[in-house]
Amino acid sequence: MSASVQPCPSPAACDEGLPAPPHVRFGFTVARNHARRAVARNTVKRVLREVARAAGEALHTTAPALRIDIVLRLKAPLPARMAVSWSGVKAQVRREAESLIAQLRRELQTRSTGQTQCLVTGPVGASS
Repeated sequence: MSASVQPCPSPAACDEGLPAPPHVRFGFTVARNHARRAVARNTVKRVLREVARAAGEALHTTAPALRIDIVLRLKAPLPARMAVSWSGVKAQVRREAESLIAQLRRELQTRSTGQTQCLVTGPVGASS
């Protein structure tokens, strides 16, 4: 997962009638060489979207003065069809995404207290 954090635009920009940008935005990518079938790619993206919906508000309340862009990317191939059930794959993707977002939230909390400037990067994927 990679995240870029930027300060909110100045209040003057909002006074000019420009819409306020969303504070937390998510993007999802699943490469064809990691999930060959479109059904598998769409399923992974659907699971990641569910995790993003649940985590978006928590990230916003953690760092309300920041605009956060998060890209979740499947970095490891999904296991073979016969090796693991779909429910197992979905649960594993969900656990890893939730773990990475929780790690990002901890980093944002630390950053808001002024202790560090680093952000989280890590893989999201179903490792075998």
